[in-house]
Amino acid sequence: MKKKIYEMSAAKDEKDNYRHFGIHKMTASLYGDKVEDIIKVKFEIHNDQSLPNEKEKYAEPDYWGWIDTGKDEFSMMIYQQRFLLNMCFPAGIKGSEEAGHGKAYRLRILD
Repeated sequence: MKKKIYEMSAAKDEKDNYRHFGIHKMTASLYGDKVEDIIKVKFEIHNDQSLPNEKEKYAEPDYWGWIDTGKDEFSMMIYQQRFLLNMCFPAGIKGSEEAGHGKAYRLRILD
């Protein structure tokens, strides 16, 4: 079965990492980004959905995103680290998943 490829705008930083997923060129300056840094990023759900260990936690970007229950597209909540996504929820990712609000996924950026 072919994996679904998602696409969303994002800003690319000086280290070629992505941030501010879902950003619009008209509002880029509000986030400190330049219009020319906004690109379309393609990604898919990563095969490895294991939680990052302490050594991996901050070493390299490890993109995680959220899909609300009943939707088949990612919200704009896509971050370079799982702990950043976790901060978006009062009960954390685990509590929000257990409450049936949606699901967090590790993502693989496609070049």
